[in-house]
Amino acid sequence: MSQGRSGALGDHRFVAEMDALQKFGRLEKAAQLGDVRAQFQVAHMYAEGEHVAQDRFRAAQWFRRAAEQGHLESQCRLAAHHAEGLGVPRDPFEAAGWYRRAAEAGSADAQCALGTLHARGHGIATDRQEALRWWTLAADQGHVQACVNLGVSHYFGRGVPRDAELAFTYYGRAVERGQPDAPGYADAHCSLAHMYCDGIGVPRDTVAGEHHYRRAAELGNGTAQFVLGKLHLEASALPEDRAQARYWFGLAAAQGDSEARRHLAALEAAPDPEEPLSGRETRSGPQDAAGQFLLGQRLASGDSVSRNDREAVRWLSLAAERAHAPAQYALARMIDEGRGQPRNVLEVVRLLRHAASAGHADAQFELGLFHERGEGAPRNLSIARAWFRKAAARGHLKALRKLEKRTWWRVW
Repeated sequence: MSQGRSGALGDHRFVAEMDALQKFGRLEKAAQLGDVRAQFQVAHMYAEGEHVAQDRFRAAQWFRRAAEQGHLESQCRLAAHHAEGLGVPRDPFEAAGWYRRAAEAGSADAQCALGTLHARGHGIATDRQEALRWWTLAADQGHVQACVNLGVSHYFGRGVPRDAELAFTYYGRAVERGQPDAPGYADAHCSLAHMYCDGIGVPRDTVAGEHHYRRAAELGNGTAQFVLGKLHLEASALPEDRAQARYWFGLAAAQGDSEARRHLAALEAAPDPEEPLSGRETRSGPQDAAGQFLLGQRLASGDSVSRNDREAVRWLSLAAERAHAPAQYALARMIDEGRGQPRNVLEVVRLLRHAASAGHADAQFELGLFHERGEGAPRNLSIARAWFRKAAARGHLKALRKLEKRTWWRVW
């Protein structure tokens, strides 16, 4: 019976493949006769390897034939082939020329791409005003990535006066008009979430912020996945919250987020929070850095064990000596507060510098504050700004807010 079904399935597949090849043959014949739509479809099939062997050189040839007849999508695809060197030599000038032809004919994709080329100066003169003009034309047609680009420009004040409310409007337009698979759609959700959570350009609303973070995270945005993991981790020590944190950190770590990997390792090594520490475990303790860090954290907070700052500092120091960045940061905070040992600003800055160099966002932000105040480190606003920017790039909300202050915009 199974063999009969397998044979029937194989027959169906063979028939489907033959039908597809015959369809491709008819399309190619029509394309050779000058049918512009057929030329585009043949080019697309060669580019994607649909029913034929992938051949980007032939794809570029057919895109060119359709583009020369004024087919807008073919002009955009041909420009992308030249921009990325797919089947043809990489040529940013040729790419810019084809994007301009399509943009002037009204293609929103081409208008957005041409604006980006102007912003970056790839194959065309760098001109922020031209970039904004083309992005605005595309955004008026509901182009998601163009709306996001305009949101970023107004948020950071690039080529226009900084206007958080207008940035929020553009991000909202991208979410309202876009489809989940549109480039920039997840980024728009993530930006809205940040603005809601910090009350930037809109009244603070953490519920709405978490909703947008979750939507962006579900669409694969690594920053949103990491932030959502931190929100669950900071919510409570309940098993369901820790499980959610582990899930989102795992997704962010799979995208190469080193800090998410550290949080995930700490969660994996963490003991059951409902299981009290035995006296023997406290005396002998774990031998790995992650376990030592977690034991130090529990001793510092009194989680299922008597609070003991001196012992917490001892265990955190052992983990910090093994270059465990979260332990270095936690130890720096305890020493800064004078818990477990006298306050030593120089030691605090040393530990923060090690953790910050390893990519720990909280340590990067705190180190920036020390440089801003000139406490334990030379007062240097440029160095402080650099650490704030590193933390902000990892989604650190306080660092982002710090950079939004007017005095910092002058420095930046």
